[in-house]
Amino acid sequence: MFSSPYFADDKQFYAMRLLFWKPLLYRWFLYKAGKIKNPKHFSFPKSLQDHEKTVFFVPEDKKIAKNIVDDLPPEAFKSILFVAHGDLEIIFSKKKATVTYYTDKGCRYGEPLFEKLEYQIKNYAPLACVYPGPYKPQFLYLALVSGASLRAGFDCVHEYPFLNISLHQLKTISPARMMARYFINDAKDAKDTKEAKG
Repeated sequence: MFSSPYFADDKQFYAMRLLFWKPLLYRWFLYKAGKIKNPKHFSFPKSLQDHEKTVFFVPEDKKIAKNIVDDLPPEAFKSILFVAHGDLEIIFSKKKATVTYYTDKGCRYGEPLFEKLEYQIKNYAPLACVYPGPYKPQFLYLALVSGASLRAGFDCVHEYPFLNISLHQLKTISPARMMARYFINDAKDAKDTKEAKG
């Protein structure tokens, strides 16, 4: 018996483990999310700059994750719930950040850790959700059920309605730095960021 990267090994998910085709996976997770209420209005990037409650799915690549965390203004950490792989714990160890960690096995739909993640995200009640990618269907599901009206990612037109803002990557700046800069509100945030690094 093989193991799925998306679903728990429980018998009730046996048939689901055969789903590997992205459109079918997306359709199933969309079905599980149920009817989504019409979101409140939002303004991008103002919602991020105003440090509204945000869920941030941190990429598993350590270098990209470190760039994002290092470039975020210190004020932003007060309003962000980070969802990160357990291997990234060292990156957050010196930051005053709220982080919920997952493991490769624990981040599959139906696992107790996944249910805990879903509960924490819904309970946090964010206005915004940031998911730079790479995209996992079960995390797209979490972004959608979070209740956030702003759900942003990079080049994610095909991930709609899970994500509803698709940013285009620029050649002159990395996606990590670009995303972190959306959280900078004014010269004060930029100054605070410099002082925190220095």
